[in-house]
Order: sequence, then C-alpha cells, then structure tokens
Amino acid sequence: MIVAVRFCALIALLAQLVALPALAQTQERRVALVIGNSAYKNAPVLPNTPNDARDTAEALRKVGFEVVDGIDLDKRGMDAAVSRFARLAQEADAVMFYYAGHGFQFNGENFLVPVEAKIDDEVSVQYETVKLSEVTTALGFAKGVKIMVLDACRNNPFLAQLSKKTTTRSMTVGAGLAPIVKAQGMVTAYATQANDVAADGAGRNSPFTAALVQEIQQPGLEIATMFRRVQKAVYDSTGGKQTPELSLSLLGDFYLNREETDADIWKRLRGSDNAAEIKAFIQRFPTSFFAVDAKTRLDLIERRGLEPGEREKLEQEFAAKEKALLDRVQQAEKDRAKAATDLAGRDAGKTTDAERAVPKPGEAPTPKTADPNERERLAKELAKKEQELAALEAEKAKLSQERQDREKAVATRMNSGGVTELPVPQKPLLPTAPGTRPQRHEPREIQQPRVVLDRKSTGILTGGVEAQPEPRNSRRRPGGSAADCTDALMRAQLGDGNVPKNCR
Repeated sequence: MIVAVRFCALIALLAQLVALPALAQTQERRVALVIGNSAYKNAPVLPNTPNDARDTAEALRKVGFEVVDGIDLDKRGMDAAVSRFARLAQEADAVMFYYAGHGFQFNGENFLVPVEAKIDDEVSVQYETVKLSEVTTALGFAKGVKIMVLDACRNNPFLAQLSKKTTTRSMTVGAGLAPIVKAQGMVTAYATQANDVAADGAGRNSPFTAALVQEIQQPGLEIATMFRRVQKAVYDSTGGKQTPELSLSLLGDFYLNREETDADIWKRLRGSDNAAEIKAFIQRFPTSFFAVDAKTRLDLIERRGLEPGEREKLEQEFAAKEKALLDRVQQAEKDRAKAATDLAGRDAGKTTDAERAVPKPGEAPTPKTADPNERERLAKELAKKEQELAALEAEKAKLSQERQDREKAVATRMNSGGVTELPVPQKPLLPTAPGTRPQRHEPREIQQPRVVLDRKSTGILTGGVEAQPEPRNSRRRPGGSAADCTDALMRAQLGDGNVPKNCR
C-alpha cells in the first residue's frame, strides 16, 4: 500500500515537472529599450524628446513590455542601457528599441548622439556616438519579433563641421538616416522617409510619437496595420510634409496590444442589460464603430428601467403592498360584521355590552336604561365601517390595476428594439386559512354606493350605503344560525320581510 502511494506521488511530481515548460511557453516575454535625449551640450536642445520617450515607455508597459528606459544619457549611459537590454533580450519573444533624439548618417551608416557628444571630425563620430548597428546586434539576441522605431531623423547639427573636416573624398554626410538592411523577423519604422528630415512638433510630442502612442493603445491591431495608421496620422497632421516609412519582414502576424478589441467586447455585451458595463464600453471606445449601437442599447435600458434585479424589486414591492392591504381589508370586514351584529341586536330588543351595568360582587348583571340615541349611533358606526370597507376595496382594485399597468409597460418596453421579452411575474399568492389552497388575488368589481332612506322613517339609515338585496329565487329560509339571523334582522330593518320566529 505504501509503495503504491509513493509511486502515485512520483507520477504526479513528474507530471508537474513536464507541465512547467509548457506553462513557461504561454507567458510571452517582451523587452523594450526606450531612450530620449534632449539636453545636448554641443547641439540644439530638443524640447519634446523626453515626453516622447516617457509616453512611449508607459504605453509599452501597459501592453506587457519590460522596459529599460533612459532620459538625457551620455555615451557611457547609452552603452550601459544597450548592454542591459541585450542581456534581457536573450530568448525573448518580442523586443523593441525606441529612440528620440539627434541622429545622423555618415558614410552610409547611422549614428545616435549622446547628450555630451562633440562631433568635430570623422574620428569623433566613431568614438563620441553610438552606432545603430550595436543596437541591431542587441535586438538579434531575441528569438522572436524585433522592432526598431527611430524618431531621430531630424536635421544633422554636425553637418557643417563634418563636411569641412572629412579627410577622404569617400566620406559622405547625408540628411536624416540611411536605410537599414532588412533582416528576417525585423520591423523598422522611421519617423520619416530615409534620407529625409522629420519635424519636432510644437506640442507635447512629435507628430510621429503622438500617433504611435495613440495607436499602441488600440487593442487588436496587427503591427503592419498599426504602423500604416501611424503613417496616415502623421501625413494628415503635417499637411503631407512628413510621411513615416516602414520596413517589415515578418512571417506571421504580431500584435503590440493583445487586449480584446472593441468588436470582441461588444460581441459579448450587445445582449447585456447591465447599464454600467455598456457605459464603460462607450467611455473606453468613444470612436468605435459600435459606439452608436452601445448608446442605443444604453438608452433602451435606461428608458425601460431594466437594471439587474429590477423585476425582483418590483415583485417584492407589490407583494408587500398587497399583504398590508389584505390585512386592512380583513380587519375592516371584522369591524363591519361586529357593527352590523350590534345594530341588529339593538333593534331585536337585546342589550349591547355598553348597555349592561357592571355587576357588584354577588349580584347578577342588570341592564342599563336604553339610550334613545344608541340606535342612531350604531347605525352611523355601521355606515362608517361600510364606507371604510368600500374604500379599501377600491384601493385594492387600484393597486391591482397599477400592478398590471407596470407589468404591461415593462413587457412593452422589453419588446421594443428587438429585445426578447422576459416572463411577466405571476401575481403573488394571498395568504389563506391553513389547509386550503392559496388563491391569487383578482380585483373585483366595485359598485358605487347609493343613498337610501329608511322606509319607516325619514332619517338616513346607513349613511349612504345600500345593502344589495339578495335575489328572491335564491333566498333561503333562515336556519336560526347567528349569521342567518343577522341577515334576516338587517332585511327586516329595511322593510324587506319579517323577523323569523327562531331569531326573535
């Protein structure tokens, strides 16, 4: 048994060890080197290159890059940054180099200028600057996609000195940067065309970097598509004076921003009733093709009030109101029945509890002298209870109608705009006596009370409420029960028949 347990544990451990390389492969490593040089000592200061470098570094971190960055680096600082980047780039799945600052071509080779460089002749070019080929070598340590972005094609500040002090006729000094030899798996993006000059820009960023940062933030853009959009944005913003150039040699697709696209997210949200999620989509993708659909969907949700749990809240609200109203109706019916019994007993010659004298110890209770106004008081009390009950019945019918209207309105709004109608909640079951089936509340027709005069007197008997006479063909002979006698006595008071003998 112990041997079997140990064998199973060994198998599980081996399975974990085998799974580790596969897990590591799913975690793509991305490394970037970002440099922005501005405060030159022997060349014109570039005001927006620090902003260009910082904004690019931030955008790359957001899409999963480990960034080595530096601002205003001298020769030693630039060499150290390139060295660190080369070590991190080993076996990386994607690497990127971004540079904003002075750069120039000399004798067909490109050079990046540190902030303290002093370029007087071709010797100082070799030892005061950083060869772009050194960065290309660092990129080569990666196993995956290699990206080089150069926003350095500005005017060569050393053109005059180098032109005067070239020692051989073969030395040439050109404007901008020279084309870079294509390599497999390499993407090279220039802020402008080769041998041309790029603009610094008057805003926070150069035209090229402003467009680049904007497009990096857009998810789901394949890198070739992304740089084509950068090209168009720069061309439009500069009035056609500057056109970025792209050199691409990839065998497959590559995405800088691997987040869900607006189409992916909207595909998931288009059937949602969550207003907060749709508002967040509109805020995140205000210019999306699907933004109009999202706004329409949001308007529909807000107009029909279909927030999560809204139908449950509506159901609970009406159930509580109906329960409270039912309790009031039941109490009112009890009060009315008691008032009717008291009035019938008074007219039958019986004393009420209020007319009985409180007996002394050892004495039998004796009735008090009948109050001549007692009958009128009891009649008014009965009329009051009848009015209260009628008002409650009307309130019950009104609540039922309100519930139906609310349910119908919700169903109508849900059917508009092609939205599938949800089931309308059933009316709540009203409480009944134990052992009986619960009944659903349905409003009953309420008839308006009419004023009736006592047929035997000129006074108002019921205060405006007429008891509905029972059809003659359905009238039963009272059997002598309390309920039957109460009804018979009430009819007798209205002049509709005599009091049965067994109720006298």
